[in-house]
Amino acid sequence: MPSDKAPPEIARYETAGGVKIYKLPVLAFPPRHFTNCYLVYAHELTLIDTGSGSAESNQSLKDCFEGLRTDHGEKVSLGDVKRVIVTHGHIDHFGGLNFIREQTKAKVGIHVLDQSTVTSFRERLVVSSKNLHHFLDRAGFEKERADEFTEMNKWSKNVFKSTPVDFTFDEGDRIGDVFEVFHTPGHCPGQVCLRLGDILFTADHVLSRITPNQSPESIVRYNGLGHYYESLRKIRRLEGIQLGLGGHEDEMRDVRGRIDDIIAFHDRRLDRALEICDAPKSIGQIATEMFPRAADYHVLLAMTEAGAHVEYLYERGSLRVANVEEIEHESNPTLLYVKT
Repeated sequence: MPSDKAPPEIARYETAGGVKIYKLPVLAFPPRHFTNCYLVYAHELTLIDTGSGSAESNQSLKDCFEGLRTDHGEKVSLGDVKRVIVTHGHIDHFGGLNFIREQTKAKVGIHVLDQSTVTSFRERLVVSSKNLHHFLDRAGFEKERADEFTEMNKWSKNVFKSTPVDFTFDEGDRIGDVFEVFHTPGHCPGQVCLRLGDILFTADHVLSRITPNQSPESIVRYNGLGHYYESLRKIRRLEGIQLGLGGHEDEMRDVRGRIDDIIAFHDRRLDRALEICDAPKSIGQIATEMFPRAADYHVLLAMTEAGAHVEYLYERGSLRVANVEEIEHESNPTLLYVKT
């Protein structure tokens, strides 16, 4: 059901050094999945993230540039963008690259671990889909349901066409001698936070209200709760950050405090998983108990979220597999986890 809430508005920020930034709330998927793209007036006019590439998203991005002209007095168009930085390889952040290529001659960059998501998109989608199906099999889903959710995971993604990138970056690099790169895997292998003076672009790593969905590293390398915890603590150690600008939701005036809240949230979720596993349970059963109201696509998100927490606990010896004999004699049985 469409929301009657007003859409987010373009917002203006400025670093202590006087660099001008605009938040462009782009409608990635109707009715209200907005991705915050950022236009940064630093050295070369830089766009951070692109929306999903859907027709609605592309139009929304164009509308944001129109809003810059009419409401903020900025004589700028999409064609003026000289550089595009993709914060991570999720479709609502990079899917607009094909549209950007049509509108500009901007150079496009992404973290080296997410490069092939853009340049070899179908390959990455096929391989990760196979890994997801394998995970769902072991989680206790019947084949037909695992097939259904694997196809559901491809929704909106098959429309993207692979495109080359012009540059890649990694931990500690500086993009254009302006943006300092911090590699923050966990939610996505190549996710980065970008520092510009006293402002930090936090992508989906740190958001103002929610914590991004987690999935096991068994599906995609460099995902997983262990990487996410490490990345959160890395960003928490940064000094001098006065403002966090996330890939969704609102700006954050206390990034460290928000990180503390996120870590505490996942600590509680780990405790809940252990509580559920007093008796042997599959990941499917654990997800049902953790998220009893999940429906449709949110069932898949519940599965990967529960799977990430189970994986973390199992790797650290807090859970063990209870049905070892069955595993030994069957090709890909459901795994049952119990507290050690």
